Amino acid sequence: MEEVEGLNRRYGVFRAAEFGIAGAVGFLVAEGITVAGLYAIYGGAEVPGGVYGSPVLLALDVVAFVVGVTVGFVVNERTTVRRTVEGERGGVRRALVRLAKFQGVYAVGNAITIGVQLILLAELALSPAVGNIVGAVAAFPVSYLISMRVVWKPSGASS
Repeated sequence: MEEVEGLNRRYGVFRAAEFGIAGAVGFLVAEGITVAGLYAIYGGAEVPGGVYGSPVLLALDVVAFVVGVTVGFVVNERTTVRRTVEGERGGVRRALVRLAKFQGVYAVGNAITIGVQLILLAELALSPAVGNIVGAVAAFPVSYLISMRVVWKPSGASS
């Protein structure tokens, strides 16, 4: 057990896992919105490959991911980084600043996810819901590293 705790202290293994779980919760929310939107707009989760350029599909993706990222942020605030932000002055204002940063960071990750999704839809006619999964896996490392350095960096800590 000491070896595991040493790895956690050195590499943040548990924090990365907690971050991944929070991200998964947010992703499931985004995926649920995406699937519900696909059914509402296109009548099913499978859509023609030619829809990859649709502004309606892009808007659905953006709304789904903004909501999902917000949910993931709230879960992270309550679990992954609560020790970092507890007792912080200007609580709500600072939390809103962190949320804005988190959304900004995730704009990069979500652009990767949506890009992968649209490429898979255009090239393989793969459902956007499945493309989101592949894209999210590709975007996770970028989102995690930037989030830990930009969003939850303790006040006064140097880069």
